[in-house]
Amino acid sequence: MVAVVLGLGAILTLQRQHAIALREELKSAQAEVAVHREIQAENLRLKQKQIPPEELERLRADRAALPRLRAELEALQKAAP
Repeated sequence: MVAVVLGLGAILTLQRQHAIALREELKSAQAEVAVHREIQAENLRLKQKQIPPEELERLRADRAALPRLRAELEALQKAAP
């Protein structure tokens, strides 16, 4: 009888320890999910602020044309009386 009680006590202790470990694992997983959600929200916010590819290409083309336009302006200014 004593052996049965001790055996049950040991089983209950092991189950309790396992439950505690599972609770800690659950807390950790919940924290990871929260961080993941924050990162997703930040990613979405940054994507919304990003310049569309078409606009970016237009800006690059404009920037590339600046030296040519400056040279044309200088030539016109020199040619003007």
